Amino acid sequence: MSKINLDVRDNYEYFEELTYSEKNIKDNPIILEPKRNNRDWLKQSTKVDHSTIEENIKLIIEKKLSLYKYGIKLHCPSFTEKPYFRFDSDGPAHRNKTDQPLNEQLITTPHFNSFDKKGQEFAYKSDVLKSEEDAKAIVENLDFGISHFFQETNLKLNNGEEFPEIKVTEPELFEIEPEIDPLNGIEFLD
Repeated sequence: MSKINLDVRDNYEYFEELTYSEKNIKDNPIILEPKRNNRDWLKQSTKVDHSTIEENIKLIIEKKLSLYKYGIKLHCPSFTEKPYFRFDSDGPAHRNKTDQPLNEQLITTPHFNSFDKKGQEFAYKSDVLKSEEDAKAIVENLDFGISHFFQETNLKLNNGEEFPEIKVTEPELFEIEPEIDPLNGIEFLD
């Protein structure tokens, strides 16, 4: 996390407006699909309408097929090359390059990633994520993570306080008929 983002540094007020002013999405549910370049991950992006900025902004949700690893990002390609704000549910801790004592520079997951006025990326935990119980619930449930991300970034669904349902497309191996006993008609030996 040592490279300076010049786009953010040179336009910090714009970055803050992109990140924290009211935004809205209309897609519900958001259906995650396999990533083309990595079948271990599911991904979907949806258009974000900003209250004051007319730009192509995307909400990107990525989830690893294994449990508890997902990321949520905001990206505006016309502003900066990489996502400008993100949430990591799992993964390595990040070390912030600050004047704080060394033991306070290490930020474990889950955490948010943002930028300071100098364009330096840093990780932080919201008050909610500082609670071990709340952080555990957010890590284990993508819906809780989406809800918290929406709160942190002032993002809304259809201008309301709800958040979108996240669905995963999973192929069914065979059709399940719960009314039929699969063992019906089988004779068991004593």
